[in-house]
Amino acid sequence: MKNTFRIFVALFLFAFVAGSMAQDPTFKLTVRNIHTNPDINGTDTTLDFDYYLMEISAGAHDPFNYGAGQFWVNFNSAVGTGLTTDYAIRKTGSDLPVANQSPTFIVQVQSGQMRIGASPNIPANNNIIVPTSSPGLKVLSLRLTLKPSSGLTQWNAAPMNFVWRGANPLPYTKIAYFLPDGQTVREIPVSTNNVYDAESNDPLPVELASFTSVVNRNNVTLNWSTASETNNAGFDIERKAANSTEWTKAGNVSGNGTTHETKSYTFSDRPSTGSYSYRLKQIDFNGNSEYFTLSNEVVVGVPSSYAMSQNYPNPFNPTTKIDFDLPYDGKVSIVLFDISGREVGTLVNDVKTAGYYTVQFNASNLASGMYFYRISAQGTNNNFVQTKKMVLIK
Repeated sequence: MKNTFRIFVALFLFAFVAGSMAQDPTFKLTVRNIHTNPDINGTDTTLDFDYYLMEISAGAHDPFNYGAGQFWVNFNSAVGTGLTTDYAIRKTGSDLPVANQSPTFIVQVQSGQMRIGASPNIPANNNIIVPTSSPGLKVLSLRLTLKPSSGLTQWNAAPMNFVWRGANPLPYTKIAYFLPDGQTVREIPVSTNNVYDAESNDPLPVELASFTSVVNRNNVTLNWSTASETNNAGFDIERKAANSTEWTKAGNVSGNGTTHETKSYTFSDRPSTGSYSYRLKQIDFNGNSEYFTLSNEVVVGVPSSYAMSQNYPNPFNPTTKIDFDLPYDGKVSIVLFDISGREVGTLVNDVKTAGYYTVQFNASNLASGMYFYRISAQGTNNNFVQTKKMVLIK
């Protein structure tokens, strides 16, 4: 890193002499998309933010051809009270080619002040033109992750208060660009003509007004409403069994973008017998996310009687589903027959515990026509037999 920094400084000094009379471009450098993320237990253990660079004026050289950057910011130590250096920092993204990205990062805690630094890389001219429209060029995305040794279980609920470091005291932020010869890089001095901006912690993109569930047999209906939405792409619906630590995606519902009107949503799920937790993963159009967890546990019980549904869809091509209910543990079979009564397939042949089940049938190897499916179930001195018909249309 030291050699890289020396080369970078040497190039800066050479460029300063070569271009000292030039009118430098001006820019806006912004910390954006500041948000925490929960782990699988819903605890905010990671902190994400992005650095964006936008051209305000191209100066004497048009366009603004990015070369390299060194980025330093101070932030509020209250978000990690008592924290020293027990957390990891890593890059999670950038719009820059690898040759122009910052190669190393550092977090410092001095006299109660916390600061983050990203060192410059050896400049390479990849003709990266800094845009003039907002938000600009994403030069770096960073993630701070708490370690168990930090003594903290999550980031504290406090504003980040990011502040860019100027020329004094060292170290400070600086940007370099390529002159028209495409080979000489020039550092832009810290100037009042440049804008060093930092957003406060992003407001929640969605203000949730309610989130409830209704259970009818094994049909779980989730209902939620929002009081307002900002840049809302939609919701992933995630489900976790009571004896599991893993969340799985059950589906997705599109959002309403930006609105200040109340919006209502619904989603239906058909889990098997058991106890479940549900949560919403709200995602905005920038890829940021926020979680909302259902306050109550959803319990899907055992059916009170045997049943088998009409397949759906029907007619179908080539796949369809069949639901069946078992009030007792026992042997179950579902057999398929053609219109002549000839057995053409077995959909289920197993011992199953009491509960709600769905079987998916793919008839791609069968000809169009009418078919019959029959369930036979035995359990606790109870027998159940039922036959229904289905129509395959290709």
